[in-house]
Amino acid sequence: MGGFAAAWGRRGAWLGVAVFVAAMVLVVAAFRIAHNERAFELDRWAVRLKSASAEPVGMVNKWLSDSRSAVRAVAVNPTVQIYLSQNALGGAAVTPESEAQGAFLQSYIASLGAHGPFAAQRGGQAGIAILDGRRRLVSATFGYRPSSQTIAALMARMRNAEAGPLATAAGNGTQVSFLAAVRPIQGLPTAAPVGYVVAERHLDKSFWSAASSPLAADHGHESLIAAPHAGEHSLVGLSIERKAPLVNSGEDLAARNPGKLEQAVGLDGRVSLHLAVPVSGTDWTVVESVPTANALAGVDARIRNLLTILLLILLAIILGLLLLWRHVSAVQQAAARESGIKLYRSVAEVLLQAIDQRDPGAAEHSRKVANLSRAVALRMGLSAADTDTAELAGALMNVGKLFVPVPLLTKTAALEKDEASQFALGATRWLDILGDAPMDLPLVPVLRDAYRLGRGDSLGGGSEARIAYIIVAANKAVALMSPRAYRMAHSPQETLEMLRNAQPPLPQTVWSAMTQLLQAYK
Repeated sequence: MGGFAAAWGRRGAWLGVAVFVAAMVLVVAAFRIAHNERAFELDRWAVRLKSASAEPVGMVNKWLSDSRSAVRAVAVNPTVQIYLSQNALGGAAVTPESEAQGAFLQSYIASLGAHGPFAAQRGGQAGIAILDGRRRLVSATFGYRPSSQTIAALMARMRNAEAGPLATAAGNGTQVSFLAAVRPIQGLPTAAPVGYVVAERHLDKSFWSAASSPLAADHGHESLIAAPHAGEHSLVGLSIERKAPLVNSGEDLAARNPGKLEQAVGLDGRVSLHLAVPVSGTDWTVVESVPTANALAGVDARIRNLLTILLLILLAIILGLLLLWRHVSAVQQAAARESGIKLYRSVAEVLLQAIDQRDPGAAEHSRKVANLSRAVALRMGLSAADTDTAELAGALMNVGKLFVPVPLLTKTAALEKDEASQFALGATRWLDILGDAPMDLPLVPVLRDAYRLGRGDSLGGGSEARIAYIIVAANKAVALMSPRAYRMAHSPQETLEMLRNAQPPLPQTVWSAMTQLLQAYK
């Protein structure tokens, strides 16, 4: 019977190793598949959003081209050039010919105010004006007077005798200004402009008259225009007139990085995919957005199902193998105990690999905690069972992160109270799962005591409480001696000083062993 049990134990050991190697490979493969599938879906959305921008970009280009052409047509009108050239000479006598030119100019400008792209618009200032070489008003459409700030800004941006578009805030919308220089007639002894044509249009629904997107109906897609103004961006909606600051939003991030797919919180407070496409010849961009939850709903559902099934299979394997090792230990207690410890370490490594996929660096941190916990237990002269328990409990104390949302794991700012409670909830769920597994080592009581210490509670005596103090102290020491984005790593001496002031205080035996180890640390 003993020989049979021994043979069964050897076979079980080999079976356990094989199954756990396969499980680890399965975990890594599953996370890689999930990562690749999500990356592939994001690439597809980058292409779809860029394709969706073609129509809005075309509309913007046409709108700008029509506006520039209308301004340019006034600037090259012979009567406008002659009239402003004569003004530039200074002191010219009024003649019937100049009076006729002035009357034509007024009639011409009035006609432009009634028809064309710069006709008066509801909801914002619009019009066209002619200025002389000193930027004084010569003629303008009814009710329109360009502001000195607008003229100065256009002059500062003028390139090759033209400027614009220049976007400025205007109530609940956005004004877009254009400028064109009027050249002197031949024979005038100056090459400088003799005047300027300034025009403004209001971006309203007519700007997007026939725009539509095949993505909008199914995915909540939206196309927006981002136009810089006063060092920031303004936003104009695709189908409904809308203007808002973009500072620190996903739309702003995309507008500053055209062509790059950005996943960030948008103006509506939802995490969305954003892609900006530049409008040629301007500093404007068309920003395409779609809520991430809508865009990746299908792939995220498949990933969740895959990971859920994987976790259930892994837990079933763990429970089955733990039962097998417990059965074998009745005949070969010493050998089975060693095999069991190896099994626990394999389980811990698989779970750490799973955590690391969600919180990079967590696995390495847990390994260091496990090693330091074992070293402290050995220094204290604890039994082999207690030493193994300290090592494994140190490795498993952060597995509750599997049940914490990824954004909270990677958040660099301070956690809100309700966010911090999700870590406690994750630890509780992890203890519930671990508690269902039959174990020879008191991992669940130790971890429960460790979590109580983390909340500031004091513990009584006993080996389990002592081990809980060990792993909590080891976890703090490893965290303090590891660099973070917001600080450098603390030295062993600084770490000891902080541990000395820990609340609740460490037992003297734990403190003494930790001091000896850290003082010898190189």
